Amino acid sequence: MPTLILTTNPGIEDIAADEARHVLGAKVVEVKTGLGRAVVEVSEENVELVDRLASIHRALLLLAKGSVCGERECLADVKSVIEESGVIDFLVPYGSFAVRVNRVGEHSFRSLDVASVVGEAVIEAAKARRGWRPRVDLDYPSTVVHVDVIHSEVLVSIELGGELSWHRRGYRVYDHPAALKPTLAYAMLILSGARDGDHIIDPMCGGGTVAIEAAYMFEHSKLTCMDMNPRHIAGAKLNAKAALVYPRIRFVVGDARRLSSFIEEADVLVSNPPYGIRLGSPRQVRRVYRDFLTEATKIIRKSITIITPEHRFASKVLEELGWKIMHERRVAHGNLYPHILVATP
Repeated sequence: MPTLILTTNPGIEDIAADEARHVLGAKVVEVKTGLGRAVVEVSEENVELVDRLASIHRALLLLAKGSVCGERECLADVKSVIEESGVIDFLVPYGSFAVRVNRVGEHSFRSLDVASVVGEAVIEAAKARRGWRPRVDLDYPSTVVHVDVIHSEVLVSIELGGELSWHRRGYRVYDHPAALKPTLAYAMLILSGARDGDHIIDPMCGGGTVAIEAAYMFEHSKLTCMDMNPRHIAGAKLNAKAALVYPRIRFVVGDARRLSSFIEEADVLVSNPPYGIRLGSPRQVRRVYRDFLTEATKIIRKSITIITPEHRFASKVLEELGWKIMHERRVAHGNLYPHILVATP
């Protein structure tokens, strides 16, 4: 069975593994928690279904694995793994290739050093066994060779589906300045416990990512996308039209701090409230959080799921309001490490 490395946001690797199990019938080999990697085995006929996964950024076909020490001279071990990987079988005459390196741990060499050694090894192997020299193209390669050097482990793989990360959904016509990655939106919907038929709301919806992902997941749910900025609502509508789910979503211009004035009742709230970076003052963002959560607990029946670096304060407010934190996890979102909180009455 082919082995795939599924990449995603660090912190939701288990969700990617579970989705692969359910969608692809995959066997989970390893979940590399905190590294944004899940390793799975998939039948050959199901490999082509990998683009159905909503929780991943990329899928890589694992060709070979080996070990390496942290010293510079051990780069020769990386070269040996490349030579034995069969990577040249994925190169075509007149095509091009690029090397992408992910390195984790303490090493006396850099990622650039690994890429240089791998590139030379691929070229030498192709010349020796195929009689032609593959062209290097870092911008638009025909084949992408991935090398993960994780502490003392080396993994060599080939990119499936091209260079475009699958989290960059084609519907992102309008790009909100603090947009939530669709992979995280999917993960939050899973963690929220939402079920088909629930009324799901995002009262700070920005570009509409949560509502659109929910429309893909649930056929019969009522979906509400609300934001106080009319420009964001206009952008969310454009995204929903591009995603072909516009008729499924109700769009509301409104302030989440007065949520009960706009929505009488809902089952599940999933949202990415402001982190406070643009608001400037921590006091100001905490006032927004307190007002918003106070209103949310008035109308939500099942669960509230948010992603925020203000997780301690948000947890405190929810508990003061009589709600219980059922789940919390740290995730990577850009260069930040917010927490996802799930609370129930």
